[in-house]
Amino acid sequence: MAGSIALSELAALKHQRMKTCAELQQRSRWRPPYALVTALELQAIELPRLSNRCRRWKSSVVVAVPRPAERYRVQGVTSVVWSFPLDTVMVERQFLCTSPACTWAMFAAYLDLEELIVLADSMMRRNGRLRRTTLDELAAFLDAAESQAQTEGMRMFSGYENCRRALLMARSGTDSSMESRTRLAVMKYGLDCPQVNYPIAVRNSKALYLDLAYPEFKICVEYEGSHHAGQWLSDTRRRQAIEDEGWRYVQVTKLDIGDDESERALAERIAKHIREVTGKHVELTGRKTILQVCDARGLRRKPWYERLQFEPLLPVDRFIDHVADELDSIA
Repeated sequence: MAGSIALSELAALKHQRMKTCAELQQRSRWRPPYALVTALELQAIELPRLSNRCRRWKSSVVVAVPRPAERYRVQGVTSVVWSFPLDTVMVERQFLCTSPACTWAMFAAYLDLEELIVLADSMMRRNGRLRRTTLDELAAFLDAAESQAQTEGMRMFSGYENCRRALLMARSGTDSSMESRTRLAVMKYGLDCPQVNYPIAVRNSKALYLDLAYPEFKICVEYEGSHHAGQWLSDTRRRQAIEDEGWRYVQVTKLDIGDDESERALAERIAKHIREVTGKHVELTGRKTILQVCDARGLRRKPWYERLQFEPLLPVDRFIDHVADELDSIA
């Protein structure tokens, strides 16, 4: 519900980057596609959390070239070599960029697995004005790269395995990066993957979309960022409307995400609600790594409501087809 960079902020960053790139194009005829951080900014895609190595790219313009020999020296430009399919899109009819799928794959060498998942989510927002790609397009790009590697006898690009793992956990239709991080945080303690933006009907109002939901237990998890008093009043009314429909409400802020102790406490709050709904004991696991969260064996396990022999209160979409396809591709 909150915590994401607003559309207006992304638009401002885009126009600022467009100005920089326009100035560069006026003084140089070199036209390789913009890539990585520059490509994200030009396409108004929220940046993931960058490592120190990547942060320096924010002060320059990053471009992609297919071979080291094409890394020309141009002031203010950083060149990265990408030997795989160089899919491109044109922004505002004048800025050639690597496509979202290509940009995401390129980032795999520089991001940890969790931020790679968060970036994929950011490219597939529920807001159509911010949606840049789909899970199918991301998977298709990886398939094309793998086919090229097999045909040409090449090694796969750095981070390819993490891309495949990330597709197991990426979800389309999200609203913010902090919602994505919340989703992953609770899974590190053995909870099922909650559904994103689950729609519910409320009295005297249009449908509401819950940030994260366990509809089988009618438990919702809402991330609330910092906001002004008017937004607080709106959120209070929203919470009341959700609870009036019989949902248990778990509020999350930035204080609940980012360290082991706080994230375990959040998972315990959710588990406590599940115990109250089902009357059954729910045992959390020790903290898993994000790699363990993406482990194929864990993803194939029965959901909690089946293990507890509990009849779901509302229908559950477990993303089965998508996950099954990706598990097969990894195998």
